[in-house]
Amino acid sequence: MVLMAIHSLSFIARSNSFLFSHIKGFQRTMQNLAIFDFDHTILDDNSDTAILELVDKNEIPQEIKNIQFTDGWTAFMQAIFTYMYEKGVTVEQILSHVQSLQPVGGMVDLIRNLKMKLNYDLVVVSDSNSVFIKTWLEKHKLETCFTEIFTNPTKIVGGMFQISPYDDQDVCKLSTRNLCKGKVLDEFIKSQQENGIFYNKLVYVGDGSNDFCPILRLKENDLACVRNNYKLLDLVQKAKRGKYVDNAGKPYMIKSLVCIWNTADDIADFLLSKN
Repeated sequence: MVLMAIHSLSFIARSNSFLFSHIKGFQRTMQNLAIFDFDHTILDDNSDTAILELVDKNEIPQEIKNIQFTDGWTAFMQAIFTYMYEKGVTVEQILSHVQSLQPVGGMVDLIRNLKMKLNYDLVVVSDSNSVFIKTWLEKHKLETCFTEIFTNPTKIVGGMFQISPYDDQDVCKLSTRNLCKGKVLDEFIKSQQENGIFYNKLVYVGDGSNDFCPILRLKENDLACVRNNYKLLDLVQKAKRGKYVDNAGKPYMIKSLVCIWNTADDIADFLLSKN
């Protein structure tokens, strides 16, 4: 079923490409863009919390646990990395554990088909970190599918992970201070336009509350793929009922189509049904 869906979508993509390339004087490249969160979207797990299986969670000091509430998630993860290093957990053990995490059902095939058969540009926008994401994508031979990865930059120094915030923003109240995914999306699209690449359709795939801001930027022709039974679905449903409002009391508006998904096969089927 999914393979038939991909073949049908591939024909549509080729037809659109033919149309654009034969418009007289047309000098812009028209593409589609798919944006993916990482944890609980590509992965069927949370890479940050999954590595805590390598230590006794009950022994983690409360002052470390409190950091996520006082200083944010990136600072919390740095404290966790330092704690694990002091406990003798090696970089190799952590990366091996990240590599072992399973993808959402059908997600690997969806990513490959969007890139290789439907000629989508793909990006990751995630509040995880660069080492985890690149390591996992390389393990599953997906690294070449993605044009860009936007996440918290991380390096390994002296056998320990050092993570830095992607940004320091205080404009978007829907997002964390270190990462506004809507801002990242806007900036990427603008930079692509400056290079002559324009996106005809956006497909956003996510699950968490930090995916709500970029979904608000999607237009009628776009698609928001919202994972079932996760926080993002609650926010989207409240917005559609006019129950989720900004500080001025104005309801947030969802303009795009919405696909509620359990596996990536649901996304492939939905894309086919709308084309």
